[in-house]
Amino acid sequence: MMKPTIQSWNKQAEFVENASHELRTPLTIIQNKLELMLTTPHEKIANKFENIALSLSETRRLSKLTTDLLTLARADSSETQLEKKVVHVDSFVKRVCSPYIEIAESQEKHFWLNLNSTHTINADETRLHQLLVILLDNALKYTSEHDSIGVKTYEEDHKVILEISDTGIGIKEKNIPFIFDRFYREDKARTRESGGIGLGLSIAKWIVSAHDGSIKVSSNENGGTTFKIKLPM
Repeated sequence: MMKPTIQSWNKQAEFVENASHELRTPLTIIQNKLELMLTTPHEKIANKFENIALSLSETRRLSKLTTDLLTLARADSSETQLEKKVVHVDSFVKRVCSPYIEIAESQEKHFWLNLNSTHTINADETRLHQLLVILLDNALKYTSEHDSIGVKTYEEDHKVILEISDTGIGIKEKNIPFIFDRFYREDKARTRESGGIGLGLSIAKWIVSAHDGSIKVSSNENGGTTFKIKLPM
């Protein structure tokens, strides 16, 4: 009887420990840069540009991290309520993807859409937008020039299917079971360099679950990954 409680407690303790570690890093960088600037108070701002730019970058990362942590904390406590309304899937997906098509083109990547859903769903548009942004940001982050990113919609077994695929670096098969875990990063050095903190996919899974849907990831034969989301009509 105590086993679920102990597991929950250990998970919570691990979450707090990981959160503290992630918060400490940008705070330490900002503190060090500010203390360094205080040693030369008469220096011109132009000469301290790199220190200021790095501090601002870490501040933005810190802001995103705290927002993500708050989202997950509210999800755990069931505090966050979805504001559902009727959403036309294809129109919504096309609208969200529009700026990403331009970004992909600027990075010499191919972005394609294959929208085949005629139904509407009852969903929280803000959270659905957040879900797509998380997956599209990841697709752009882990693809290179001449890679492709695609979004496909269709209907299957009375559910709307949304697939986001890419031909990027992919995910190792052994790591797939863990990618939705909080703070999990397949390559810690690479994701920290690119700003990843390992919370995006955890939030994505929560959003899908809150809509009574499912999300799975698989490796593509020619490289890259595909995220498949099923949402009830």
